[in-house]
Amino acid sequence: MLTEFFSTNYMDKEAKKLNLLYKEFPRYYVWDDSIRTWTQRKKGICLGRLCTVNPIENERYYLRVLLNNVCGSTSFEYLLTVNGHCCKSFQEAAHKRGLLHNDDDIE
Repeated sequence: MLTEFFSTNYMDKEAKKLNLLYKEFPRYYVWDDSIRTWTQRKKGICLGRLCTVNPIENERYYLRVLLNNVCGSTSFEYLLTVNGHCCKSFQEAAHKRGLLHNDDDIE
């Protein structure tokens, strides 16, 4: 689902225009498991979930922080790149984006 979210943001004109966070995506798109892709929502109620992640899970946690704060993500590299610099970890990228202020910060 996540890599298809990236693909949809990259290829779909409407998704590019909306410039959505991962958690906002289900408002406008629905996951079609039969073809394993996101399609534009036509009508209906939006139910979207983003799993909670314990900060002890390190990179998985920081990936979630980035997905909740970086609009229009098109790849993992997109999330790792900050001001033209490719960070070595999601934690570093979150820190460089100013999303972490100290070790006690929990989203």
